Amino acid sequence: MPSISLRNISTSYSIKDVNLEVDDGEFMVILGPSGAGKSTILN
Repeated sequence: MPSISLRNISTSYSIKDVNLEVDDGEFMVILGPSGAGKSTILN
């Protein structure tokens, strides 16, 4: 069972139906330039 599960994430301009699961013991990094939407996906 995932510790973190995101399902059907969408934004109005670029991202549609993104799914992500992070299991116990795994880690995830979100990288990108300023203004790429890193904080937006977490909000």
